[in-house]
Amino acid sequence: MKIPARKKWGQNFLIDPNIIKKIISVLNPKLNNYILEIGPGKGALTNELSKFGNQVIGVEIDPMLSDYLIGLKLPNVKIVNESILDFDCKSIPIEYVVIGNLPYNISTPILFKFMNEKKWNQLVVMLQKEVAERIVSSENNKKYGRTSIMMQSFFDVELKFHIPNTVFRPIPEIKSSLLSITPKKNTNLNYENLKFVVENAFRHRRKKLTHNLKNIIEETKLNEVKDSRAEQLSVTQYQELSHFLIKK
Repeated sequence: MKIPARKKWGQNFLIDPNIIKKIISVLNPKLNNYILEIGPGKGALTNELSKFGNQVIGVEIDPMLSDYLIGLKLPNVKIVNESILDFDCKSIPIEYVVIGNLPYNISTPILFKFMNEKKWNQLVVMLQKEVAERIVSSENNKKYGRTSIMMQSFFDVELKFHIPNTVFRPIPEIKSSLLSITPKKNTNLNYENLKFVVENAFRHRRKKLTHNLKNIIEETKLNEVKDSRAEQLSVTQYQELSHFLIKK
């Protein structure tokens, strides 16, 4: 059955069996974990995931592909025809791991969705190379910004390897990378406070932090970084600043 890739959903199907095995090897589900697959497409990853013995839930937005996947009758696999942004992750009864080739146009919203979910213990996702490098970048780097700080504050992020565009059909213009993301344990950070500080710090990237944060951070704490710009502070420094919020 020939199913065309649909541009409106950013579909590019993974076809290389060696890359598939390499991606699968990064996933580390516990015996009783569910596996949530984002955008299973034509089932290249799904077929291999079904061999783990874990329950697999494939969330596929394309109704034609959903019907195709259901027709494959893969063991341990349930297909849900829905956008991952609308999918209720709380419906998964136990801990789970997440894997998928994220649509480039909504990859960041998907990542931020899982920042607010509680029961997953690993994300293994293919992302646009530029986005992946932004997530793992450190201070004093042009790619360093809000996403870097927020992701690294709450998760351990590791760029595993780059993926050539030639292993997809149709061949995308951009390259991909594979990230493994796991939640940090026992963080005492307030998500909303940190987000508020980071957003204000990067609102005027060329201005110094004394200008960007002067009305929201205690003056004595702000003096420690008064000559710095947003991209010069480390993730740890932003975490510290979030504890000295005076106005929100």
